Amino acid sequence: MSYIKKLITRLRGLNPLAKTALRLGAGLMLIFYIVGFASLIGARYVDNYFHAMSLYRGCLEAAPASLLAGVGGGLLGDLMLRGSGNKKEKDE
Repeated sequence: MSYIKKLITRLRGLNPLAKTALRLGAGLMLIFYIVGFASLIGARYVDNYFHAMSLYRGCLEAAPASLLAGVGGGLLGDLMLRGSGNKKEKDE
C-alpha cells in the first residue's frame, strides 16, 4: 500500500504537459475498450459478423498500446522539461 501512495505523490509532482499526456492515453484506452465491447455486443445484429469481431479484436489490441504511448509520452515530456529547467539554472 505504501508503494501506491508513493507513486501517487510522485505523479502529483509532474508538470501539466505530462499529466495531460497520461490522461489522454488513459482516456483513449477507455474509449477503445468501450468501442470494442460495443462491437462485441452488437456483432450478432450487423450484416457481417466477422467485421464486427475484427473491430473488437483491433480495439482490444490497440487499447494497451494507447495507454503505453500516453505513459511514455508523458514521462518523456516531463523528463525533457525538467532537464531544460536544470540547464537554465546551471547557466545562471
